[in-house]
Formats: sequence, structure tokens, C-alpha cells
Amino acid sequence: MVRQAVASPPAVTAVPTVGPNASQRVSYHVDVQPILTSECGSCHGGQGGFWVDSYELVLRGGNSGAVVVPGNPDESELYLRITGKSTPAMPLNNPPLSQSEITAIRDWIAEGAPKN
Repeated sequence: MVRQAVASPPAVTAVPTVGPNASQRVSYHVDVQPILTSECGSCHGGQGGFWVDSYELVLRGGNSGAVVVPGNPDESELYLRITGKSTPAMPLNNPPLSQSEITAIRDWIAEGAPKN
């Protein structure tokens, strides 16, 4: 009896589920708005003129101007504050956001901050 060689299965490359190059994009309404509401809403219902109650208000920004630069998280004050790269770090006097929450917001901004 002669045994035949069995080919190994092809290597599998993990594909991120969110992000600018992923097959599934971050949804503002499903992924980002709930974070902003639960983690930022108690203070940013107008604090510093910045409201997180709606997409339009988030994009408008606060008294100091825009906090989201669509397509550029590293220039977006929202991202800089939640990562502590700009002060005061947010959320103020509360635990920082989880890495998955930060990633969702970063990826949403990197994708152009769509209203989706």
C-alpha cells in the first residue's frame, strides 16, 4: 500500500474587522455614539461648548473649535484627549477608555468620520 502525501492547508492571514482597510467599517451609530454617550455624555452635554448628543454636534466641536479631523486621528483633539496625548486627558476624573473603545474611535476618524 502506497500512502499519498496530504497537502497542508493554506496559511490563514487574520483580517481586522474594523479600520480603514478592513472589510467591516466602524459605524458611528453602532460603535462610536454609545461610547461617547456612556463615557463622555455626563460632562459633555455642553461642557466647554462640546456636546456629544449627536453626530452633527460632535463634528461641530466645542468652544475651541473642531475636535474631529476626518481622516486624521493624530490631528483630532477627541482622539488626542482620550489617549492622553493632549491634556487634560479624557474622561476627566474617570477611568480611561478601554483599548477597544479607543481603537473604535480612532478607526472611525481614520475612515473619514462617516455618519453611518
